Amino acid sequence: MKLNWGHGVIMVMAAFIAIMVQFMYRAYHNQESLVAEDYYARELRYQEQIDKLANAAALDGKVQVDVRPGQIVFLFPEQVRDQAISAELFLMRPSDARGDHQVRMAVGEDGSAAVDTRELFRGAYHLRLEWSAAGTEYLLEDRIHLP
Repeated sequence: MKLNWGHGVIMVMAAFIAIMVQFMYRAYHNQESLVAEDYYARELRYQEQIDKLANAAALDGKVQVDVRPGQIVFLFPEQVRDQAISAELFLMRPSDARGDHQVRMAVGEDGSAAVDTRELFRGAYHLRLEWSAAGTEYLLEDRIHLP
């Protein structure tokens, strides 16, 4: 059978359709998850986040984050170490929401706290530490990499 330009056009169109069908199949099966399920409610409370960040910036020092194999150690500023500190940590994995982790931390009298990370996936995380001392709320946002 001799191929002419009409057959070439049909083969190119068939290849294009096959590529588009494959693209649509992959797009349909790709699972995209939201950063937070309640993102709209969080957006309405955004001014509170700005205030917490401003409170943290007003301190003499900032929370020191030390990522070690198997744990993350937090050291709170000296200015608030003599006060009762309550803290909650959110670790959000950008590549997979199943790796997200939330924990309430117990802060010692020396102003330090440690979180066990042995059960978490290795890789990049968005760290969000909400903490309060003497009735004032603070916020720390950072990016970390768990080894």
